[in-house]
Amino acid sequence: MGRTTLIEHDVPVEMRDGTVLRADVWRPADAAPSPAVLFRTPYGKSALGLATLTPSQCVDRGYAAVVQDTRGRFASEGEWAPLDWAQEGPDGYDTVEWAARQPWCDGNVAMAGTSYQAIVQWLAAMEKPPHLRAIAPAMSTSAAFDAEQLGGCLRLDHLTSWLGLTALEWVQRRAAAGDPVDAAVVAEVVQLLTTPDVPLRRLPLSAVLDFEGFPGRLRDVFVGKTATVADYRISDVGVPTFSVGGWYDVFSYGTIELHRAVRAQDPVAGRHELVVGPWVHSGQLPQVQGEVNTGPYGSAQGARLADLHLDFFDRHLRPAGPDTGQATATGGDGAGQAAGGDVRYFLFGDDTWHRAESWPPPEAVDASWYLAGPEGDGKGGRLLSAPPPGGVGRDAFTYDPEDPVPSHGGRVLQLGRLAAGPLNQAHLESRPDVLLYTSEPLTEPLDVVGRQRLRLRFGSEAPATAVVAKLTDVCPDGRSLLVAEASLRLEGAGGAPQEEPYDADLLLGDTAWRFAPGHRLRVHVTSSNFPHLDRHPNLPGPVGEADHCRPARQTVWHGGPYHSVLRLQVLPAPGAGETA
Repeated sequence: MGRTTLIEHDVPVEMRDGTVLRADVWRPADAAPSPAVLFRTPYGKSALGLATLTPSQCVDRGYAAVVQDTRGRFASEGEWAPLDWAQEGPDGYDTVEWAARQPWCDGNVAMAGTSYQAIVQWLAAMEKPPHLRAIAPAMSTSAAFDAEQLGGCLRLDHLTSWLGLTALEWVQRRAAAGDPVDAAVVAEVVQLLTTPDVPLRRLPLSAVLDFEGFPGRLRDVFVGKTATVADYRISDVGVPTFSVGGWYDVFSYGTIELHRAVRAQDPVAGRHELVVGPWVHSGQLPQVQGEVNTGPYGSAQGARLADLHLDFFDRHLRPAGPDTGQATATGGDGAGQAAGGDVRYFLFGDDTWHRAESWPPPEAVDASWYLAGPEGDGKGGRLLSAPPPGGVGRDAFTYDPEDPVPSHGGRVLQLGRLAAGPLNQAHLESRPDVLLYTSEPLTEPLDVVGRQRLRLRFGSEAPATAVVAKLTDVCPDGRSLLVAEASLRLEGAGGAPQEEPYDADLLLGDTAWRFAPGHRLRVHVTSSNFPHLDRHPNLPGPVGEADHCRPARQTVWHGGPYHSVLRLQVLPAPGAGETA
């Protein structure tokens, strides 16, 4: 039974420099002080409706909830610049301490929220506000982990669609203030949001969103003036953390690595927890992801995600035990019900939640699958569980940046025109610039659970280029569902083509996917994934500065001393898993 809720709108919160940020305060109607959960958002406090945790769910469990517009956004004063992270830490500190001083708060404060709202939690925790007891960042990353995941490539559509929406708001604010707005600027912003393929093909890329006075220009990103993602001093984060991610989240790798980093410096069990579901990067986490219906326990509601947050807060903000006003969730196959370990993860294909002591699961073992050429006169390469016999083989394709492989599914942001998740890749597999390596049908289920990599011996006639790879699940009906993907920029020494093939280590990232009997594993190798990633021009130099491009002949080597190997982590035997 829910509690009676009091809501105060636009409550002023003064920062140390005198700027007033405004928040809505949700709290139980009874007079007893309670812990508070702080959400800080640039997207409008009145529109906050996250599947992870909501203010009303906090109140139902006896917490106050503070939902604040960040500096310069909506009801809050001050100036806001896209991707300017310097102010978020101090503002978070000041707001935490303000909440702790209020008569309705008992002095214990936590933070929660998704994406940008998660990034500001890490930044606030680094400042060490005395009354911050825990954070629950969902779908976040850091600059270092993001760069490692992308292999030096630029998540182009993600960045430009987010900045494009910001630019549209900037234009609207200028028009409302009576400032002149160039019609050409408006036209480019609209085109970027509606038909992004056109402006994103422009060379150099630094000319995109290059508006005088606009506080989020791509040019500033390329020269390092603006950081697309914040970085953290993890050693300064001393509070417990509850991290939430999705296998198809753009920040999947970063979320997991941040958890591993805080867990490594603070190995006490239970202080740092991780939940990874079947989800894409979204505030709403339904059971249907891409082309896969993950069943009733694949949604945030089915996973009892809000209860997991509040149970975590109870442990760290209410050591004497909660006065919840209602019982915690029990029963069902949700993420909260399987015992043992700090990690909860959803296994695709099994469609249940599992637990592990850490990530990757300690029981996972390494398994290698070797790329090989076609057998006899067959078409398409093979994926073998043992090194291929015979000598060195090579497969080649031509990568033309003017005709890139289109993005379809995977770990992309759905803010622009792309669709995320496990989508069928079959329509891309007939392209001459996509090499395929496919296993025989499996006779037993294979649970791929952990971190996956692809070591490619890769050659190019260009002095610099990129390689893109995908792991797919080929179903008996011919669908080729995307499981994981990777990218890596390559550049020869001295701006010249490399004589020997690159020893390219591609990070496919983390997943938990059951390949069923009769299904086959498949690896795609190509050099583009556009517009999710920027097109490499096949020329040396920094990202975004090339003013032309050229085609290049690319080669995958395999066999002999040039093994190309898919390196998986798998569970030793596919059990039914622990049901919740």
